[in-house]
Amino acid sequence: MTEDEALARAAGLGEAWRGRSAEVADAIAHARRLASAFPRPADEVAEPMPAFVVPAPKAAGR
Repeated sequence: MTEDEALARAAGLGEAWRGRSAEVADAIAHARRLASAFPRPADEVAEPMPAFVVPAPKAAGR
């Protein structure tokens, strides 16, 4: 099994990739370009943005 076949199967294509190797190779190349297009943080566990906090419910005025 080639790497392209393994990636196609992992993407859920199963046997649908047969006869479409050019499209699968193009999709794989596009996914690799996208994966390298975004900068990686220096600290891998750091969040890219602050976490959202749900405000506490306001007490009913009695």
